[in-house]
Amino acid sequence: MLQLMFITAMLLLLRFEEVLCITWSDVQFEYYQPRRRRIRLMLPFRKTHQYGGIVPFFLYENPEKPWMCPVRAWAAWWHHYGVSANPHDGMTADSFLECFRNNLLDISIDPRPYGTHSFCRGGCQYLAMVLRWPLRQICTWGGWAENFDNPGTILSIYCHGRMRPAPARGLLQS
Repeated sequence: MLQLMFITAMLLLLRFEEVLCITWSDVQFEYYQPRRRRIRLMLPFRKTHQYGGIVPFFLYENPEKPWMCPVRAWAAWWHHYGVSANPHDGMTADSFLECFRNNLLDISIDPRPYGTHSFCRGGCQYLAMVLRWPLRQICTWGGWAENFDNPGTILSIYCHGRMRPAPARGLLQS
């Protein structure tokens, strides 16, 4: 379950509280070509769209990176746990944050700097640095400041964690 939430939050640039609000009624499995699957997510609420009007997100299979494949993660959750109509079956924000921080401790990373925006920031940096999306495309995808009226916030999310001095590196040896 955590991997599904991590992947979804990161790829959709969500705060973890927003991921915890996703229900099965927001999720649709679709075929967009023969034998090609995607997930259609209709989020009912976002910090940037508190009164609706949220365009659906389409998440596609990623066979090259199965550990980051949202279709695989959602299908695995469906297969193993099924659908619950009970709203009390969900994870609380405190429980999610505790699990996330414990995961960081498991890999010897200090969890104190990480919080509600960690996946949003990490997803933004992933889209920019790994997938090479331009900043405007990231802003459109995340539903942020389409007319760039708040560049400080956008740059804060984009650059967070990258503004610290890099550790000293040794010289390359030949």
